[in-house]
Amino acid sequence: MYYNISMFNRHESRQKLIFVLYQHLLLHKDIDVCFADNFTDEDEFSLTIIDDIKINKDNYIDEISKYLNKWSFDRLNLIEQAILLESISEYKLALNDKAVIINEAVIFAKEYCDDESYKYINGVLDNIC
Repeated sequence: MYYNISMFNRHESRQKLIFVLYQHLLLHKDIDVCFADNFTDEDEFSLTIIDDIKINKDNYIDEISKYLNKWSFDRLNLIEQAILLESISEYKLALNDKAVIINEAVIFAKEYCDDESYKYINGVLDNIC
């Protein structure tokens, strides 16, 4: 029996989701178009998160904003916004444990964001999750 290994790797799915959200935020492109550009296979985990973000994006931005201290969500760079949106959606949908979600977000922040970004991403998610 043939299995598509990529559909079992949530780390890669999260990474692609962050890229989808980044493209959506940067280009103001429809999120479904961005999703189709990045995912060639059906990925239930990713589809679930994208569908949730389409419905709850504004609510998630409001919730994230509560923990940014004198900053606004718009002041964050777009990749930070994407990481936070993916993470909060995954948490709200109870798709993984808090520790796993925050750890993955910190890994992506260390890889794609400014040197100190992972600290406040960790703090924001710790307060939300």
